[in-house]
This record gives sequence, C-alpha cells and structure tokens, in this order.
Amino acid sequence: MKKVYLSCEAVPPLTSYLTQLGYAIEVVSHEGITYHPVSTHPDIFMCRFGVWENIMIFPGNPDNLSPKYPGNVIYNAVCTGKYFIHNLKLTDSELLAAADKWNTQLEFVDVPQGYTRCCCLPVDDSSFITSDMGIAKALSDAGAEVLIIEKGHISLSGFDYGFIGGCAGHIVTSESKGNEDNSNIPTIVFNGDLSNHPDYNKITAFINERGIDIAYFKDYPLTDIGSIITAPL
Repeated sequence: MKKVYLSCEAVPPLTSYLTQLGYAIEVVSHEGITYHPVSTHPDIFMCRFGVWENIMIFPGNPDNLSPKYPGNVIYNAVCTGKYFIHNLKLTDSELLAAADKWNTQLEFVDVPQGYTRCCCLPVDDSSFITSDMGIAKALSDAGAEVLIIEKGHISLSGFDYGFIGGCAGHIVTSESKGNEDNSNIPTIVFNGDLSNHPDYNKITAFINERGIDIAYFKDYPLTDIGSIITAPL
C-alpha cells in the first residue's frame, strides 16, 4: 500500500481523497519538539528526494530539532532530481550527505529562507512556484523556471499567512482511457480551495503546461499543513 505523511489539520476531503486512491495515511505529530503551529507539519521532520521519479524519504531525527527557528528547519529543504534547495548553513549534515549519495549530480542552491519547503513548490525537476523573492532569484540564477506568486492568501494557524509549498504535495493517479491501459497521471494536490487564490490561473497554467494535473477541494480555505508528503510504493 502507498503511504502519505500528513498533518492532522488536513481538510477532511483531502484525507478521503487520498484514502480512496489507496494511500495509507500516517499522521505526523511531535508536540513539544517545536512550537505548536508546525509540530504536525511533515516537512519539518523529513525531506522528500525527487518530484515524480526515483522518490526517497529521508526520515529526520526529531531529537536533532530545536524548538525554534533556525533549529527547527534543518530538514525543511526541497530536493528534486536536479536541485537541492535550502539555506545550506542551516541544513542537517546527514541530510546533505544523503542527498548527495542519492544523486551525485545534484546542484546545491543556497537560499536565504530556512523554511524552504514551506515556501517553494517544485512542479518538476527544474520548475518551481514560490512567493519568496530570495528563493526565486537563487533558482533563476541557477537556470530554473520560476513562477512568482503573491504572498498571502493561504492560511496557517498562528501566523498571518502560510505558503504554497506547505499546502501541496505530489501524487500519481490512474485514469481509465477506454480500451487503453490505465495511465499514471502526475497530480499536484492542494489542501483546500486553490481557485480562491488570486494567482489561480497563473498557477494552474504553469502546472498544466508541464503535463501535470491538479486536485483541490472547494469550500475549504487553502491551508498550509507542512506539505503532503507521499512515500514510494
């Protein structure tokens, strides 16, 4: 069975959707390790290597985290098949070593933002969505394609607003196509209603142009839950 790491604050239709797709949900909660708003956020406690292929989960050690920033962001990196993106001064040394071993051709991109996975949504190995200008500049300088969106318009308990990476994740669905075999469809799924975001059209176009589908859930606010992290089969 497939596995997904998920906050207990995920909206009900998201959990139902993932269950119907055959994902076993592992709820992440480490109360007392870091401050409450992010203590259930998977991307604080682990890092996912790869976007659509060659996926691996690096399981962080909660004992290595400190309660407050910057000690609580040591695993909060983005790692695609081409780039490892984080504030490299803050990254856990074991995570860096594991990423380099996973793919010796990775380009390491240093960014100012420690909450990198929260603030940056990888669409494919070299395409990203973010509202963080420091991340956007570093990625553009590295040759990546970046869509910059407005800050805000995403909820996050205890904060003025959340971030695009923290409200989304990557899944693969199957769709029957008549007499053809079922096809695997890469899909970015959002926790809540993406259509209420002012940059909805830009976001959907950027994702769809890369052959990737979108799933989201109306009548629920778009909310940062520390990413939706699916594990390999």
